[in-house]
Amino acid sequence: MLMQEFINELNVDLALEYAAAVQYYQHAATLRGAQFFAAIAELETHAGEELAHAEKLRSLIVNLGGTPGIEVGPRYTSPDNLAMLQQDLDGEDAAISRYDDRIAQARGMVDDYNDIESAIFVLRSILTEELEHRTDLRTLLGRS
Repeated sequence: MLMQEFINELNVDLALEYAAAVQYYQHAATLRGAQFFAAIAELETHAGEELAHAEKLRSLIVNLGGTPGIEVGPRYTSPDNLAMLQQDLDGEDAAISRYDDRIAQARGMVDDYNDIESAIFVLRSILTEELEHRTDLRTLLGRS
């Protein structure tokens, strides 16, 4: 994989992190019912962490010689509380898969680029939080 292709993939990830933050904030604002008070707080926390992921990706893209994009990926919502939490869980599952792929791509580039080890470190830190988000959402959905 060429560096520019890798940067392009990171920009896709960046757009999806922006989307995840927007979606989490919207879901936190629209969940209804006393049984979802804990979920609302958790979603607000996740939203902030998704923005932090976007910041890490933005810096990584710049450090690798690229230009961070300004696109925002697709967002999903529903009038149903459980459907919203499922949408968030689906997004985390997709993010985990993407970051697994991105780390594998970076490992394949280690011999070609000196900065790629730091990229792997950043991607692993994001992946770790995405795994935590998935666990949180599974718990909120009663699937832990």
